[in-house]
Amino acid sequence: MTPPAIQGSPWTQTIIHTFGAVPNDGAAPEALTVGPSGALYGTTQSGGAEFCPTADGVGLQCGTVFELTPPTTTGGTWTYSVIYNFTGTNGDGEAPGAGVVVGKNGAVYGTTQYGGSSTSACPPSYYVLPGCGTVFELAPPAMTGGTWTEKILHSFSDANGDGSMPVAALAISPTGVLFGTTSAGGTAGKGTVFAIVP
Repeated sequence: MTPPAIQGSPWTQTIIHTFGAVPNDGAAPEALTVGPSGALYGTTQSGGAEFCPTADGVGLQCGTVFELTPPTTTGGTWTYSVIYNFTGTNGDGEAPGAGVVVGKNGAVYGTTQYGGSSTSACPPSYYVLPGCGTVFELAPPAMTGGTWTEKILHSFSDANGDGSMPVAALAISPTGVLFGTTSAGGTAGKGTVFAIVP
């Protein structure tokens, strides 16, 4: 939305991306955040190139992290790209339920509701996806157009006081500490507030 030139006039809407318009695109987008270069980053809860198994055997697409790069000229086209497809395998997360934050180093941080390396029994979900969720980092490529590198910073277990199923966005401190919440788990089974120190 572009603010009006004259106060009190209507704002101008411009659609810069329609999800599902390209192959293997994400679906069900979550919140956006602005990176240092003006690019927009966000997640989609489903869609993407990978399918994750569900208890009914049908499966659904695991979700994505995407980037929208602003045009070089006013009124130009934004450049959309999926920078990561969640897989739900080998400890990877699946189905991110919140937006992301961007660190000073340009890395993107976020959470997934499900997936991870835990084999604990977590609270059942609508889709009955495995795993208790993760906190992830996506490091930017060394060269423009290169591959982003994912690292799982924490796999929730819902055991020994650990949380499970994070559904809210992270907050990042000036020193890079990540803060977040889980919707379940903890010593009382009602969720946690956590910090991850770099």
